[in-house]
Amino acid sequence: MRIVSALTLACAASLSMAAVAADNPFDAFRGKMKAGMYEYKMDMDMGQIPGMPPGMGHQVHTFQHCVTAEDIDRGRMGRDDAKRAPEHCKIENFKMSGNTADYTMVCKGGPDMTADNHITFSSEGYRMDMKMAMNQGGRTMNMKQHMEGRYLGPCSK
Repeated sequence: MRIVSALTLACAASLSMAAVAADNPFDAFRGKMKAGMYEYKMDMDMGQIPGMPPGMGHQVHTFQHCVTAEDIDRGRMGRDDAKRAPEHCKIENFKMSGNTADYTMVCKGGPDMTADNHITFSSEGYRMDMKMAMNQGGRTMNMKQHMEGRYLGPCSK
């Protein structure tokens, strides 16, 4: 199950990398989302992972999260700061055109992984597709994820 946890964290991290430098590529996301309560639906297909019980390779999760203006400024649009991307990850090949971005997240230093991401923003939220390859103990595991974030309204705080 440790593999599933690592994959889940990596999936969420591909969207929610915290800004650590002034030249943060996620600056391009400013103005694409508004602060408020979002409902996220994450559909993951992890394929057949050795040792995983049958049926665990495909999972659907739904959760809600209040996104603040500060979260958007820092590139944390889907998770809280306690679950941010590992420091050994970096963003490469970031391209933004209109409301669509494509980028690759590369993590080295365990577990090593590469995630190609495609995200499109709309007035109601965003849709993101990711293809990831992770090296776990000398084996490459491939995974696909589709995530939708839908704006529900102001946060109730």
